[in-house]
Order: sequence, then structure tokens, then C-alpha cells
Amino acid sequence: MKKSLLSICLTLTLSLGLVGCGGGTGDTAAAPGGEGQSDYPKQPIEMVVPFGEGSASDTFARKFAEIMSKETSQPVQPVNKDGSGGLVGMVYAHGQKNDGYTILEITPSHVIADVLGKGKDVKLMEDFEPLVRIQSDIYVLSVPANSSIKDFDDLIKQGKEREISFAGVSPGGLDDLTLNTLADATGIKIKFVPYKSGSEVKAAVLGGEVDVYLDKLVSAVSYIKDGKVKPIVVLNDERITRIEELKDTPTTVEKGYDVTIGSWRGFVVKKGTPEAAKKYLIEKMKAAYDSEEYKKFAEQNLVDIREGFLTPEAFKAEWDVQYQVFDKIAKQIGLKK
Repeated sequence: MKKSLLSICLTLTLSLGLVGCGGGTGDTAAAPGGEGQSDYPKQPIEMVVPFGEGSASDTFARKFAEIMSKETSQPVQPVNKDGSGGLVGMVYAHGQKNDGYTILEITPSHVIADVLGKGKDVKLMEDFEPLVRIQSDIYVLSVPANSSIKDFDDLIKQGKEREISFAGVSPGGLDDLTLNTLADATGIKIKFVPYKSGSEVKAAVLGGEVDVYLDKLVSAVSYIKDGKVKPIVVLNDERITRIEELKDTPTTVEKGYDVTIGSWRGFVVKKGTPEAAKKYLIEKMKAAYDSEEYKKFAEQNLVDIREGFLTPEAFKAEWDVQYQVFDKIAKQIGLKK
């Protein structure tokens, strides 16, 4: 009977390329081509972080790699490849073998790079395959505490009479395209004012040099709680009631505008990566996401308010939808012909 069960397990593993069988640990993966079994992962897995050390994406990636390493039989090692808004890291990851030992963290910046053709010979949607999305940030639109803009309705009223200014590090980034998407939906006029760094952007907001401040919830919440800025709308479908200072702030959907764009973070591998390796990585990422340690981290960073996890198929669908949105806006504001 034992021999018969073992034979069935081996047959399933060879023919279907499944990970493990009948009570296995799940820490082995079928070899490329389905020929026998390999001990994947048999070496550390490199997690490419395409942003600088200390950034929100870096902090997330390092923590997630730490948690994920508790699920995998080999460590997951983050390595920073900063530059060009995430492009340097993407090009680096594309230059590695598609053997499952290099995973790339991505954000909407990579979809935007595809839209604007910044990657030239390397593109996210053509050269990589989705694993999972892990985080979904929510954007909050605020105004300086002493602003003449009373609320979101007043913003729309004033924005139809004059240009509403906002600060950013570079045109064509996520903040720029998101606010332009909202402007397109509401009919207001906006003006991008460039600054050299994120700290200068915040200083410009607090100093009243620009009209509005668009930022991720985790970045904006301290300014909101301190009364330095006044939130006027949350780019979401439901109100954020767990934060006292935001419970009375309306959402874009509530106001009749289906604009809920936010930042997100997930992982991809180079196209052609063995299916068994992808299944293994997805399984371990889901286990890390479901861990109590990650849940606590997500709660502390306010990325647990809306569901973060997306399967490969749903993640890819999100790329497609956002590509269409950003492509339309980029053409409207002259960033793309």
C-alpha cells in the first residue's frame, strides 16, 4: 500500500510539476521541464529593491524578505538597485537568469514607465510575470491648515475658476498622474510645481507655496493629526473610520468620482521562470502575508485598511487597468503623443 501511494505521488509530481506530495513540506520544486525533482531553492533568493535605502518601498521589502525567509528553506536577500524611478532595478533584474533566484519588487512607477516608454528595451508588462501584490496604499488629498479651500466641494469650485497648484519631485510620476486623473474627472484645472526632493515638497505645502498636498496615508497622517494640513478627500470607496481625524473626511466615490488610485507594492519574476519556482514563491509569499508578524507591520504602516493581496491573475489585471488610465492622462497632459 505504501509503495502504491509513493508511486502515485511520484507520477503526479513528474506529470504535473506539483510542489511536494502527500504531506510533504512544500520546500522542493520540480526541475525545469518536469524532469525529476530539484531542491529549489538550493541557494539564496535575491529580492531586487529598485528604490533607495530608507524609502517606504525599501522598508517594506526588507521586512517582507525577513518574514518570507522564515517560510523558505533558503534566505531571501534584499539588494537595492536605485535609480531612474525604479528603472535601474528593473533593468538589473531583467539581466539575471530566469531561474527563480531573482525576484523584483514593483510599484505603479513601473507601469507608468511602460506607458511613457522610459524602459526602452525592457518593459514590465512584456518582460516580467506577476507573482503577487502585497500592499495597497491609500491616497489622501489635503490642503494647508490656513488654506482658503474649505473642503472638496470648494476645491472643485475654485479649481474651475483658477489653476490649483501642487508640488512634486518630477512630472509624470504617480502623484502627478493620479492628481491629473482626479482633475480630469472633476473638471478642475491644476498646475504641477517641481521641487528637488520629497522634503522640499512637504515644506512647500506647509509653507503655503502650493494649494494641495497629495500623499499616501502613512506619510500624511502625522501632518493631519498635528493639524498642519486639513484632509478634504480620501481616494477610496469607503471612509477611514479608525483614524479619528479622518472619520469625517469624504471619499472620492462618495462624492461621485470613481478615482481610487493609490500606490501598491508587489513582486514579479522574469518571463520564462519555471512554473514550479513561481508556485513555490507565491505559496511562501502568501504564507508571509498571512503571518501575524506581517499583519502587525501592515497595521502599523496603515496598509491593512484595504486588501493588499492579489493573485497573479488579479495583479496582472490591475496593471492592464492602470496602464489604460495612465495612458489616457499622459496623452491629455502632453507627456505622451
